[in-house]
Amino acid sequence: MSNSIKKLLDRSDNFLRRMLGKPAWDFNRFVTDPRKPQGQRWPFKTLMRSLLFGFLTLRGSLRGVESLTETAFDERVPDSTLYDFVSKFGSAEVAQLRAQLHAQVRTDWRSKSLEPVGLPCGVAAVDNKTVWTGAVAAAHDPEAQIVHPKTGPPYAQLRVVRSVLISAAAKPVIDQVVIRHDTNEGGTFPEVFVVLETNYGGLIRVYSMDAGFCSKANGDLVAGADKVYIFGLKGNQPELFKEAQRLLGSLTTPAVSTDWESYQGDRIRSHLYRTSEMAGYHGWSHLRQVWRIEKEIIKGQTGEVERENRYFVTNLPAEEFRPPQILYVVRSHWGIENNCNWTMDVIWDEDSKTWCGQGLGIRALGLLRAMAYNLISLLRCRYLRNRDRRRAEKESWRDWGDRLFLLITREGARLLAPNPVITGN
Repeated sequence: MSNSIKKLLDRSDNFLRRMLGKPAWDFNRFVTDPRKPQGQRWPFKTLMRSLLFGFLTLRGSLRGVESLTETAFDERVPDSTLYDFVSKFGSAEVAQLRAQLHAQVRTDWRSKSLEPVGLPCGVAAVDNKTVWTGAVAAAHDPEAQIVHPKTGPPYAQLRVVRSVLISAAAKPVIDQVVIRHDTNEGGTFPEVFVVLETNYGGLIRVYSMDAGFCSKANGDLVAGADKVYIFGLKGNQPELFKEAQRLLGSLTTPAVSTDWESYQGDRIRSHLYRTSEMAGYHGWSHLRQVWRIEKEIIKGQTGEVERENRYFVTNLPAEEFRPPQILYVVRSHWGIENNCNWTMDVIWDEDSKTWCGQGLGIRALGLLRAMAYNLISLLRCRYLRNRDRRRAEKESWRDWGDRLFLLITREGARLLAPNPVITGN
């Protein structure tokens, strides 16, 4: 092992033990053990930490978690034990895990780890995400929604509303809750908004959402709390969309344009067009601006020019964000896709591999996965020395999973301690 890798492991070790030693990471403090008292062989904390460490080290199954514990701990925790444990989680325990995630984020907020980067204030992206798809007969969660496609048999899916602090370098998950079977993401937003404001009122100034959340009722809710909404605008709001296209569609002089960038052999840049002429339009008394973001693409192989346009409505005062910051925040919205959702799907196989589908296991494991994602993101983006951080941000998530595997198998017993001891480098 090279000396530089050893130093990186030592710093990661200190970070992990420091974080896990904080009250917000004490599962016993927040979550009730769902098992009956009789016959409990494994401590609650051992089982919870085993699952968390499994996600941190990118294990692909509970069998992989079992192998990890055999190497890292004094005893092997059977995958059947972990499966049975997760399957017992009910709505109360899931709600407690969600509250623990909130507490962890507030701890990071107090430690100045979530300061905005490139923006003057905190911005949260709120989006929907499918976390499980399967046969109708395999849908054990009562909130699974049955989908009837035009072709093919019906299937079931479980979706969540996930909120990510896209203004922070680490882009942490700050909330996640299942979408009830009788509603959609837009209908779930009011309860999500209350939870976000209760837990992070002073952290978040702007809520960025796609067109599925765009409604006057949701706009009223955000504006009524003296906060800012940015909604994607599409045909589900036909009057607004038609007027926005009329006013902005033919403009050719942008307020600002980005520099050309190379992407997969193409050249890409973005242009911002905006207007305040729709202020208060169609009963949206709080509406102040409408934006058109045009993406200009020069195809590398043919030289052909393609243009894609997206529209947005917002109550953001015109002077609050400069034009380059508007382009930045719109682009940052996709941090919830490119940083978080992509990572969950590609690295953790969130939408294709389910460790436990019984009971509310998918929800509980989803929250633990979000906690693991947040830990690795903070380590990569905030807690390493500048030189190591630049190197870490270039490395893949799988590299970090391998590195944390080495760390946890080396330090597993100490990481299970009630208050992990912090040592120097």
